[in-house]
Amino acid sequence: MRTFSFLRAASIALLTATITMFAGSAHATIVVNGKTVSAWPDLEPNQPPPGIAFDRVGAPGIQLFPHPSGVVRGLTILVDFSDQTGAYSKSEIDDWLNTQGYNKFGLSGSIRDYYLKQSNGLVDYQNEVHGFYRAKKAKSYYQGGNAYERADELWAEVIDALDAEVDFSKFDNDHDGKTEAISLLYAGDEGTFGKGLWPHASVSNDQRDGVRVNRYMMTAMDDQPTNYVFAHESGHMLFGWPDLYGVGDYSIMANRGANTNPVGVDDVLRADQGWIDLVDITSTTNARYQATPNGVVYRYRNPARPTEYFLWSNVQNVGEWQSLAGGGLLVWHFDKSINGNNPPQTLQLAVVQGGGTRQLSATQWPSPGSAKTDFFGKGVNTEFAATTKPASKWNDGTASGLRIYDIGASSPSIAFSVGVGPLPATGDGGSGGGGGGPSSGASGAAAHAGSPFGGSSGAAVAGGSGTSFAAAGAAGASGAPSVGGTPGAGGTPDVGGARSTASGAPSTGSGGSSSAAAPALSAQDEAGCACSTAPGSSRRAALAWGLAALVFGAIRRRRR
Repeated sequence: MRTFSFLRAASIALLTATITMFAGSAHATIVVNGKTVSAWPDLEPNQPPPGIAFDRVGAPGIQLFPHPSGVVRGLTILVDFSDQTGAYSKSEIDDWLNTQGYNKFGLSGSIRDYYLKQSNGLVDYQNEVHGFYRAKKAKSYYQGGNAYERADELWAEVIDALDAEVDFSKFDNDHDGKTEAISLLYAGDEGTFGKGLWPHASVSNDQRDGVRVNRYMMTAMDDQPTNYVFAHESGHMLFGWPDLYGVGDYSIMANRGANTNPVGVDDVLRADQGWIDLVDITSTTNARYQATPNGVVYRYRNPARPTEYFLWSNVQNVGEWQSLAGGGLLVWHFDKSINGNNPPQTLQLAVVQGGGTRQLSATQWPSPGSAKTDFFGKGVNTEFAATTKPASKWNDGTASGLRIYDIGASSPSIAFSVGVGPLPATGDGGSGGGGGGPSSGASGAAAHAGSPFGGSSGAAVAGGSGTSFAAAGAAGASGAPSVGGTPGAGGTPDVGGARSTASGAPSTGSGGSSSAAAPALSAQDEAGCACSTAPGSSRRAALAWGLAALVFGAIRRRRR
């Protein structure tokens, strides 16, 4: 009998620990018609997202997801219960969501700060806070049920109750007849995974004030504010991003690795939004490049299916990425023809692990969520090609032709080469770009064997008023041709195309922002390209600027 009692107690303890571990690693999800899904069903593979300017497709293979820009207004509704009141005040919540430079509760920024930084100043997400609304029933009731049906009940109750108080049309940012970001923040803890009020994003058909109250989310207040879930759910609502199961700690849309101060948005989604500069590598490219964090990212597309591609960039375990186990060149494989991430099936977005394993993509919530061997670089794996492990194959098993080799050690500037032929004597690799926060527009260092002139457009500065759910293919603010352009003084340009630059130009160094926005291009035009490929006098002028920059740099070095 004692043996049986001991085994029963041990079994209960093991089951409890397993459930606790599962809930701890789990995060919020997408719920449609009461069922959990990995991606929004209205954003079908191979189809441009629906809508007006908010959702136009841009340069080839970018803006495959909705892409708001400028000031984006959201609504946050606070809800408490007879058996659960809020742990902090409405004004404290307003500060957490909206105050720039917010540093209370151990946070290194507000929700607004988070998206300003990740977008390099292109998205200014601001929330209007209403409440507290006292729910009609106890929280214990809403946390019950079999799935999310009681969360749906609370949503309908709250929207009805606040209809007279709130003008929902204010939150239709792109005037397409749908709201973009309605958040319901409920008092107390999250509850039980997969049922009740457990944090999730969902969709509604309610019509209020002439608009459809469309995508919304619910999340818990807990004892103090944390940024992971709110930022994650905003990713679902505003940008249509899926849950990135099988990706580990490499995206805000993946594991809840750091709850208070979460990791950033991965560079695949950032490039798709046009938040960072993008260089397209082709099968004829033979060049050497320098990659820097938050600088230029590099992409190699499948010519037969342009929405399948490899993308890589320099990721270092500092700042929002400090929880990662290492740093280096991080390679992604993206395939929009796959609807979401459902391990162990082939993923829409997967980390190509430098060590050759599939530990991340084999499970929904990988633990550990990162490893030094996930990165490419000296000491791990210095080449990614047709016959290496892992191999640079497309998802159908055919050879891609991509070869990245001679990858340097992990550092703030990682050199690498691409191509299967000899490197040109003078090189055609561009700078990795400086990136940086809003309004910095700092240029990257000159590339190895690359020309120092002809910088591409720098990051647009923040601070412009109004919302721009911009048509894609628009050019970014043009930087001065000298290395290290002057930061721009203007507001956010009313353009939203990714800054895509074809490889093979003498340089793709990221220059500083200009105060004037360039005119919009059509969706068929190359977006934001400022390559130094101009003929005749323009080419001679670029050469003059380049020589001047070299002389200036030499003088500065001598003075030191």
